[in-house]
Amino acid sequence: MGQNEVAVLDRHAGAIGTAPAGDIVVVALLYDGVVPAVAQYGDALAGKVIVDISNPFNSTFDGLAHHEETSIAQEAAKAAPAGASVVKAFNTVFRHVLEMGRPDVFIAGDSAQAKAGVGAFVESLGLRPLDVGGLKMAHWLEGAGVVTVGLANHGVGTWTSPSASPNFPSKQTVDCAF
Repeated sequence: MGQNEVAVLDRHAGAIGTAPAGDIVVVALLYDGVVPAVAQYGDALAGKVIVDISNPFNSTFDGLAHHEETSIAQEAAKAAPAGASVVKAFNTVFRHVLEMGRPDVFIAGDSAQAKAGVGAFVESLGLRPLDVGGLKMAHWLEGAGVVTVGLANHGVGTWTSPSASPNFPSKQTVDCAF
């Protein structure tokens, strides 16, 4: 991986199939758009690290939208082209945490090289990456996202829960490939 060139795929993305510019591609979509976007970009993602930041919350924000022991990252990995790696990261870091200090960013993935690249990117943002293991751990990171929202909904901390403001803003300007 180069110098952590990052591209973001989000709801403002343009033509599907245009190769994202970065070595690391952050998929900033609601959970139900992640797998279709990875499938639609197809071979344009070959050789890239795909970072899933989604949280598959149910409609009441008190559980996961899926009931299987899987994750959106694991499903995205199934749709990703050969040579692409998927890493789950940033899903437990909400705006208030970024505004209040240097949070830890949990990362899960099956490729040590991909996790090292994402870890270097996380560090370049002034944050601390914590490797929680293989991509199977993404399921538990999604559950941790639910726990974080539950804490906020019950007055823990000094912030508004993502159920009131579900956007995930970034403190870093990154190149977007649209």
